[in-house]
Amino acid sequence: MTKPVTFDLEQGHTLLLKGPAWIRAKRGDAQCLGARIQSDDWTIIEEWRQEPIYGADNTVLEIRRSSGSSWSVVRESTVPTAWNEAAQVLQRQRGVCIIIGEVDSGKSSLCTFLANKCLEDPGKVGVVDADVGQADIGPPTTISSSVVQAPIIGLHKAAAEISFFVGDTSPSFVPDKVVTLATRLKKQMTRSADIVLVNTDGWLAEFNALRHKQLLIEEIQPDLVIGLSRTDEVIDPLLERVKFASLKLPSSTFARVRSKEERKKVREAGYRRFLQGSHKLGISLEARVRMFDQLEQTVLPENRRFRGLVAGLLDQNEELLSIGRINHVDGGKVVVETKTIEKPTILEVGNIALSSKYDEVGYGTLH
Repeated sequence: MTKPVTFDLEQGHTLLLKGPAWIRAKRGDAQCLGARIQSDDWTIIEEWRQEPIYGADNTVLEIRRSSGSSWSVVRESTVPTAWNEAAQVLQRQRGVCIIIGEVDSGKSSLCTFLANKCLEDPGKVGVVDADVGQADIGPPTTISSSVVQAPIIGLHKAAAEISFFVGDTSPSFVPDKVVTLATRLKKQMTRSADIVLVNTDGWLAEFNALRHKQLLIEEIQPDLVIGLSRTDEVIDPLLERVKFASLKLPSSTFARVRSKEERKKVREAGYRRFLQGSHKLGISLEARVRMFDQLEQTVLPENRRFRGLVAGLLDQNEELLSIGRINHVDGGKVVVETKTIEKPTILEVGNIALSSKYDEVGYGTLH
């Protein structure tokens, strides 16, 4: 880690800061997607993330960086004007808003920005993170919900309140399951929040993906659909089919496009966030064992086929207690690396194989 350096950020300019880094505002008003950078505490920018730090006035920042961190400055806000206009619509209208867009279009950033802007008014703001691949609130292979209590620099700063296990990092194998669970989260969230933002995955550019998003929108029954895209060709075919009020917004021209390897590294950081420091939990045959894509069938665990696979430990309501990694199977008992101490009612076996260091090393070949 480098020694702290002082950086003068001019009003109206944006510092694009790539982690791992720590930042605080020594003087002035600096914001990240509408959340103020604090002066009395360090804001952490995690590895593989890049955050836009905007100077609402002339600001003096203090920054510490680790290896791999970098920065650049642009002489404008990276938040499109249309995003502010969408926030005003949402603040007036309230209700449920679903955000649709392709990979790396900036959906999570937009969702964060809208949540922060809506927190400026009285009322509670809830988020449903239905992106199973690049999950922010919960671990990869899950979808989660959270009531956002205070402005945040990213959805990963929101604490998961309810999570469901999907079992894969793409909805393409279990699209109906994703629709069912996301709708369930939305219904639960509308009981406690005045505004609910539903963030979705980037699976969009094929017929089955469009059909899936169309069905998801129909089941969510939003008050507003936001289509976010760099090009009209991607989002227009979907918005033309939507029966609900909709807005088409541009992606930020500064949105960072990540390679497949970078996206994999982000997921692996997500597994480690929820699995590092795990203990081994023995799960007896009293718990039902099933596959992520065959929920009606109970399976008998086998060591050779199960070892290393990600799993969801579920309670009696089929809500996620914690994810885990199957360590081995011994005499019918499944030993799982996990952080929870609660015995699950259901052990659901996923489709992603993880190494002992929680790196993705393959896919399940169970059936």
